[in-house]
Amino acid sequence: MIRKYPKISTSQLFCVLLLSRLSAEIVYPRTSSGTAMEAILALIISEVIRLLLALPLIIYSFNGSNVHRAVYNKNKFLGWTGAVFAAILLFAATVRTMLNMSQFASKNLLPDSAMWLVFVLAAGFAVYSAFMGVEGLARSGAIFLVAAALITLAVMLADIPYINSSSFESLIQFKDGSSLVGDIIERVMRGGDYLIFGALLPYVSRNRKSELGRTALLFSLVSTLAALGVTVMNCLVLRELYGQSEFPFLAAASLSDISLFKRLDGLAAAIWSLSAAFRCGVMLLAAGCAVAAVYRAKSSVKNEKEAAQ
Repeated sequence: MIRKYPKISTSQLFCVLLLSRLSAEIVYPRTSSGTAMEAILALIISEVIRLLLALPLIIYSFNGSNVHRAVYNKNKFLGWTGAVFAAILLFAATVRTMLNMSQFASKNLLPDSAMWLVFVLAAGFAVYSAFMGVEGLARSGAIFLVAAALITLAVMLADIPYINSSSFESLIQFKDGSSLVGDIIERVMRGGDYLIFGALLPYVSRNRKSELGRTALLFSLVSTLAALGVTVMNCLVLRELYGQSEFPFLAAASLSDISLFKRLDGLAAAIWSLSAAFRCGVMLLAAGCAVAAVYRAKSSVKNEKEAAQ
């Protein structure tokens, strides 16, 4: 039997989604929150909002595997509108990530290079990644995630000596909260991972009907805890300097000192910059997959009508 789509596993999908989510957390500049408590609250609230917005898609994934085609089969206009709108959102998120990643890399990895040059190189890498296809991206995503997790864990372990009693006091400081709403909005706009999930559903093999939905819920939980862990660690290490750091994780990484490696900020900047470019490639591929799902549904209906005649 010939498979209609190339297939990846749910674990590979999970790795791609988690890498995409965390790369945005690292390479995007610090939001407007000036205190640790504001940053933590904004992160938790924004994750809950994104989960609620994605809940219909997650509920559908427990029984279905092609949401865009399912909508098209119910209503052609809504099918095309939903797929094109998802593609536009994914493309906009790609451009935004590319701009932030270029700023991140030009300041922390290649300080003497022009931002536009980094943008062009990253765009080329993203387009190449998209053309690798679903299976190629899935394999690469697992490798990138392992590398990013190792360097992040190394930074966090190396920064433990900078945590003291005053670090924990900084976690409970809360000002007037005037920047909290803006911070929440900014963090919600960093999304796009659930749109990737919806677009790649037809390409994921599953043994049980509930496996895809469970993968989405597990991603929601793990990504929230991981992003929260990075944010809390940054706040504990930087303390009052957190509100003055443009890229808190790199600021914390610059304090690390591990034997021959010394500072780990350069290596961390390189790995997370590549991960962010990889995120852009995944989003470009997902945008194409969303539209392709509706186009295939249209072609299938047309072929069925021709066969009936």
